[in-house]
Order: sequence, then C-alpha cells, then structure tokens
Amino acid sequence: MCGRFVGNFTTQALLDEILGAVPGVQVEIEPDVPREVHNFNTAPTQVVPIVIALNGGLVMRPACWGLLPVWSKDASAASKMINARSETITEKPSFRNLMKSHRAMIPMTGFYEWDRSDPKMKRPFFVPRADGRTMWAAGLWTNSPLLDGATTFTMITRQSYDDLSMIHDRSPVQLTLADCVDWATAEVAPLELLHLSSQPRLAPYEVDKKVNSVRNNGPELLSAVQPDEPDTLF
Repeated sequence: MCGRFVGNFTTQALLDEILGAVPGVQVEIEPDVPREVHNFNTAPTQVVPIVIALNGGLVMRPACWGLLPVWSKDASAASKMINARSETITEKPSFRNLMKSHRAMIPMTGFYEWDRSDPKMKRPFFVPRADGRTMWAAGLWTNSPLLDGATTFTMITRQSYDDLSMIHDRSPVQLTLADCVDWATAEVAPLELLHLSSQPRLAPYEVDKKVNSVRNNGPELLSAVQPDEPDTLF
C-alpha cells in the first residue's frame, strides 16, 4: 500500500507539465487550489490537489485522501480507503461504479515506503522517479455527502516492480503523464494501463525515521540517511 506521499510543486508547474504532454487539452484550476503545495508528509484524510475529467476537459481541484462512497455512513472510514488494489478494482462495490467516469490523476513528488524485513526495525524510504520528474498516479474519486459534497479519492496500487520490490511488494500505479491523462479522460476505462509491464523508473533511498510521525513535515524529511561509519581501531 501507499500510506504517505510528498507533494512539493506549484500549480503552474503541474499545468505546464500537462499541456506539454498533451497539447491542446483544456485544464481548469479551481479557485481554492493553492498556487504552491509544500507537503512533505502527506497523510490519509489530508487535502491535496488532484486532476479529474469534467465537462470535456481536465479540472484540478482539492480532494481529501481517503475515498468516501456516497453511501458511506461514517466519515472515519476514509482513512481505510486510501488505496485500491488494481487486481480487484472492478469487483469491489466501493470502486467498481466509479470506473466509468470518476478516474483521477494524482500528482506526487514521490512517496514513502517502509522496509519491514527486520521485525524489530522499520526503515523508511523515500521513492521518487529516477529522472526527478513529477510522479503521476492513477486513482478514483467521488464527492461525499458526509463532507458537504467535498471530493475524496483513493490511490490505485499494484505489485511492485524490481526497483521497489525489495522494500515493499505494493506501490502506486504510476504512469507516464500522457497515459495518466488517458486514464482520466478515456470514454471507456483503459484497464490495461493498470497492468503495464513497464513504468517510469524509481530511485528509492533511505530517509530518517522522523517521517514516521505526521507532525514532522519539512524538506529535511527527504534527506538521505548517511551510512554508519565502520568501527576502526586506527
């Protein structure tokens, strides 16, 4: 699963990326989307910008991370609906009805995963794209009556590739930007994009355990942990 991620960009930079990848696409930015986003420890139920297809174009809007289906009776359930498995997304009642017209693009600078191979010590890793570009993940969205109609979303995950599988067996469905636009806008859900045999390369590296607490939220969380110096007698 993906339980934390980073968003560190400007709205204009995201807009320029989209127009560069898909020239001519119409993109509207809703007024309450901040011009700058600097969240280095995004956690479930926090509000972040996502991009959805609406009225023949794309719309960037703020959304709460954690899907609340329209029939949900408990807003606290959002924290349990932050991820949707690609393998079962067309089967689960919470997700299958959103596949037709409620597909989302989620921009990230990268995400965090924890190596749990040592049960006594969880090691956090930051996972950006190897080329340093914005990461675009596939998701689903819906408006929640429990939040006065506010938009909520979930991030779709799949089995990790070799550049992350040694740390964690699941990762976001990360697409090229052109494919992610297709994911959001296609008339029929392009399910094949959820199971591509390739993806933009990742470059995970270990970071400080300060990221474990959501109270810590600054650019220092992205600093790589320096390896311990070996003991020496000289």
